[in-house]
Amino acid sequence: MIAAPAVLPARAGAECYAPWTLSLEHYDAARFGPLLAVSDAGDDAKAIARAAYASAKAHALHSANALSVGVMIDGERMVSAGEAPIGPDEYAKLVPAAFGRTLCSTNVGKRANVRLDRLLPEFVIADAAKDEPEWLASVFAAFAPFLKTPDGVPRPLTVRLLVQPSDTAATVQRLVGKLQAGRAQRDLGSASIQRFALLTVTDGPIVRGAPVDEIERVLAIAAQSGIGEVAIDGNLTQAARERMSVASLLNVVDVETLHDLFSVARRNHVKLVYRYQVDVDSAARTIWTGLHTARSYGLSAGKYGLLPFTLEEQERVVSLVSGWTQGWTTVPAFYLDTPLVTADDVFDGSRIADGATLWMERVCAAGARLVLFDCPDPIAERQLIRDAKHPRGVLTLDQIVALNARAEELKLKPMWSGSITPRQAFDLGARRVFAIFCTGYASRFVAVHGNFVDDPDLARELAPTEMGVRRVQAVLSAGFLTATLQGSNPTLAKQIETRARELLAAIDAKRSAEAILASLEASMMRGWVAHWS
Repeated sequence: MIAAPAVLPARAGAECYAPWTLSLEHYDAARFGPLLAVSDAGDDAKAIARAAYASAKAHALHSANALSVGVMIDGERMVSAGEAPIGPDEYAKLVPAAFGRTLCSTNVGKRANVRLDRLLPEFVIADAAKDEPEWLASVFAAFAPFLKTPDGVPRPLTVRLLVQPSDTAATVQRLVGKLQAGRAQRDLGSASIQRFALLTVTDGPIVRGAPVDEIERVLAIAAQSGIGEVAIDGNLTQAARERMSVASLLNVVDVETLHDLFSVARRNHVKLVYRYQVDVDSAARTIWTGLHTARSYGLSAGKYGLLPFTLEEQERVVSLVSGWTQGWTTVPAFYLDTPLVTADDVFDGSRIADGATLWMERVCAAGARLVLFDCPDPIAERQLIRDAKHPRGVLTLDQIVALNARAEELKLKPMWSGSITPRQAFDLGARRVFAIFCTGYASRFVAVHGNFVDDPDLARELAPTEMGVRRVQAVLSAGFLTATLQGSNPTLAKQIETRARELLAAIDAKRSAEAILASLEASMMRGWVAHWS
């Protein structure tokens, strides 16, 4: 076993630490069972590591190590706003605890640090009535710097024409026709790179009735005028206000209304977009800085969120990050409690499994090899699995099995998180998933302390315990062994299942479970030996 570094500075700067094991994607879940990841800010990381080596699997191994013991310490600060990135103080505790013992990961943030591009040039249609030649000239002038560039190669630009309810379709079409005619006079470049779009801005919220009717009218005008894009804006939705921002058009339109507007846009063969555009490349570089820090500390993987990007923007980020981090494991996250917005559709509620499948296919093509499915929104308060006892769950076990099967076809390794209970951990183990994150049921509540004391809405903290981690790892592994040994040793498989269910009953009843755990682990030691033989 590799020795932990003797001293880590309390506040590490640019120091780098060699990785103590291969990266996360090399973990062999078919041989060693599903990986259990437990999140912590560092204070209880040693307890997680101790639990890993007290398990039946560790005892059954001839020489347990970080890549076989099946436990990963996940660096996380859980504040009232949700999961937040860790910093030097947390790294200084996590690295010595995991070094040479377990895998170690972190999430550099569920939200990206998003900047907005400057608004595209906008011209009010109604202003043309005052002096049409001057209005036309001002529009062409906006294209001039993009047409006459230093290297003589025209640059792409879209100019938006603001359509108000008083503007008739005939007026818009006439002015668009005169602007398009400017291409012959070389007042703007080819239609493939220099374009026009229509813009409509609602004075208030975008809701069914007059505001939506006006957007649909403008979409029809765009189709009639040969314009392929309509941008919209309005008051921020409640969801956007609560979260500072959400994906694209959901900032100004609710999910159901947006779904209907996308349908109208598709019928008109017009693209519907938000007035504001995200600077995706800059956001990707900010994500990379956090991932590079984790890699510099020797961590096994770095996870990253992709809010508030659309699917197409997420593809770009994953492609860039995957290229910048070759040779190390980076894990993009899909948040099942958050609608997925694409260029022409929105996936939410009953369609989220379809959205997750599409997302997997697209990020896999962009270079992802591991992905995380989670439900971290503190406002939505959803959890991963929906069953009789947990109606607010997002996916059924059957849907998870289907997503796992598609991931296997794509050669992707999905990880699952979102208030997973011990019984659900057993069920996921029996489905032989690659990894789960389970912290709540491996922890106890403690008083708020340290750098969390200034959090305005944090009443208590979760602290993983050695016994809590051992119990969750035991039922997860028991589910795996029960399913794996069913064909080769059904008697032992049934014994492991029976004792696992006794442990689950004790956990549910909040009874002492040490004796039951010891009995289960004795059976599982034989199970692991049988599995490996």
